[in-house]
Amino acid sequence: MLSKILIIPRAVFLVCATLCIVGFPLSAQTPTASIGTAVEETVHSPSLSGNLLGDSPDRSVIVYLPPGYQHGTSRYPVIYLLHGFLGNNKSWIEGGWANVPKIMDRLIAQGKVREMIVVMPDASNKLGGSFYTNSVTTGNWEDFIASDLVKFIDGKYRTLPLAIDRGISGHSMGGYGAIKIAMKHPEIFGAVYALSACCMEWGGGISPSNPAWEKTQAFHNLGDVDAARLYIFKRDFNFQDPEVPRDFFALALASLSAAWSPDVSHPPLYAGFLVNGSGDAQALSEKRMSEWSANMPVAMLSQYRSNLSQLRAIAFDVGRQDENVDIPAGARDFDAELKSNGISHQFEEYEGTHMSKIGDRLEHRAFPFFSRSLN
Repeated sequence: MLSKILIIPRAVFLVCATLCIVGFPLSAQTPTASIGTAVEETVHSPSLSGNLLGDSPDRSVIVYLPPGYQHGTSRYPVIYLLHGFLGNNKSWIEGGWANVPKIMDRLIAQGKVREMIVVMPDASNKLGGSFYTNSVTTGNWEDFIASDLVKFIDGKYRTLPLAIDRGISGHSMGGYGAIKIAMKHPEIFGAVYALSACCMEWGGGISPSNPAWEKTQAFHNLGDVDAARLYIFKRDFNFQDPEVPRDFFALALASLSAAWSPDVSHPPLYAGFLVNGSGDAQALSEKRMSEWSANMPVAMLSQYRSNLSQLRAIAFDVGRQDENVDIPAGARDFDAELKSNGISHQFEEYEGTHMSKIGDRLEHRAFPFFSRSLN
């Protein structure tokens, strides 16, 4: 396996980030007693091999190791941290969302959390994101996270290799993935914290009525997908530009279709769309509607109630000013369903948008939550 040391950026963070962007490895330095290290691994995943999109089954995984790891023999609890749509695992270090190694170093130095390992896999793909779901089109991402990746980490690092010592977390698409994977695999993960989880239930954005379906249906090849993604990045995710939200939702709907309703008879995206045509000629697929519902945590909850009750701790939060109103609505409905099923959990709404307080929530809520909740 390819492995390289990434020293946790402090004073040299901007230099390191620049080097990484242009393709050079980050320089290695000797960690001090209060600074952890980050190791970038390339993990080969049998679960992702042979996916119809042709994405590589060799995935970048960044592993944060706490300050005491390099000079001791102790074993550590592990947090698996999943990124959002159109991002990758570098977003947790240099992408502006949050600098996870710096946050963990600070919390550990201040005595606010105990030393823990944080694992950050890259789940990007040619459509923008995997949604951490098993699919013949995108690959079996749920199995990669819950099986291949956990086995690799436990096999190489000094972990505490039990569910009571493992947590899973994520933001947006990653928050969705964390909830769904934890709900399906309490034998692997003992605690979950989701930040602004998307895709919890049907809503205006995830529905046959979203006008972005017209653009989704216009994706005839992966070049069309790349053009839409490039436009979003060139506009710096400026949702005041009317083309940005349309392209964003068109990409998200295409990615969800590939993950939740894969269709081997429809190359090159191999995705079964909820709708075809527009206006009076629009045709709705009831079969695909059922497939999508089966992947939404609010609808899944009754089926996996027993699994959820096995988790040591469940928590999730959402910003009241989230630009996608479906996300707060889904969180509130998930909260209500957990309450009605008698499942203990924590839910918090805060003043913020979808992207405004990711680092703050990790530092003041998610990481301390895992420090308390894991064995």
